[in-house]
Amino acid sequence: MKRLLLFLMPGMLALGVGIFVGLQKQDPRTETVSTTVPSATLSDISLMDIEGEIQLADQWLGKVVIVNHWASWCPPCIEEIPLLIEFQKSYEDRGVQTIGVAHDTAEAARIFGDQMGIDYPSLVIEEGGSQLMTSQGNTQGSALPFTAFFDREGNLASVKLGLLHLEDLESAVQPLL
Repeated sequence: MKRLLLFLMPGMLALGVGIFVGLQKQDPRTETVSTTVPSATLSDISLMDIEGEIQLADQWLGKVVIVNHWASWCPPCIEEIPLLIEFQKSYEDRGVQTIGVAHDTAEAARIFGDQMGIDYPSLVIEEGGSQLMTSQGNTQGSALPFTAFFDREGNLASVKLGLLHLEDLESAVQPLL
């Protein structure tokens, strides 16, 4: 019996530590919109689009800009894209612009975007994605999906780590209109 306990104790201890650490981390799929953000601006974003052209995000100054970071291999990203497409259609006449930032290759982003019917601008970042998202307030660095909301002056207003819902989009965008 003592041998069994000596054998099981390290495993039980490791399991307990694992559960404790897991409970300390937040699930990015349930994290809420945060208005505590760094001082990032649209001018900080200069990326290639899916056609290979460099795009400066400050071209959208004067609009409320939703920058959604996604990847074709990310199930929650795939789930929220139809919502972003519909939200863009509903709010574009009110000065809202959605921008997708694919953490993927341009080819994969283009094919996936066509399959999903993404009709808003798609930019691509193959390297340095973690740094860009961290600069925009992603507390988990490379966790996807991640969305940053910029005001009409191009200042970062709020962020959402995890799966977007309509309520998240409306609560982040309404004050900026």
